[in-house]
Amino acid sequence: MMDRRELLHRASMLLGGAISTSAAAGILAGCVATPEAGTAPGIGPAASFFTDAEMTTVVAMANQIIPRTETPGAIDVGVPGFIDRMLSGYYQDREGSIIRAGLQQVAEDAKALRGKSFAALTNDEQIELMRRYDREQFDYTRANASTSNPPPHYFRLIKELTIIGFCTSESGATKLMKYQQTPGPFRGDVPLAEVGKASAL
Repeated sequence: MMDRRELLHRASMLLGGAISTSAAAGILAGCVATPEAGTAPGIGPAASFFTDAEMTTVVAMANQIIPRTETPGAIDVGVPGFIDRMLSGYYQDREGSIIRAGLQQVAEDAKALRGKSFAALTNDEQIELMRRYDREQFDYTRANASTSNPPPHYFRLIKELTIIGFCTSESGATKLMKYQQTPGPFRGDVPLAEVGKASAL
């Protein structure tokens, strides 16, 4: 069996050292991103949390966070469907409401920017908005650093779910995280150029 705790630990390092208890509960219960044949790319079975419009935005955002390069991207490994399953089965209602309100704001921002849905914006326009959301969530997190259990920012939740979904998928675990289900002999002095930066996490 894949050591999900180790993958969660490594994924949390990519997120700055912490993940939500809801994310940990879902992964440890066995929820992982899995591409589904015969369905829209990355979505899998019919969404149970998101509306069609919300899912279209989530697909576009996940694709920007982890695009396809020389390795599969978030859409290829089924991250949007994973996000939907996590929100419907493991995340608290408060977190789901925050994401839903955030996606509504994204829709309004996209309409104000170009009169289109977020998914219909150009690549550069999507990135422009997402950079704004990233700055907003950073400022929000810093401003609430001393507050006990503040509500999470919706963009932080989307990034968390996208990164964890990808890192715990087969492709993410083996190609990004350098996970080996049955590792070879111990080598204490391995050049970084040989194993890649992800192995240093």
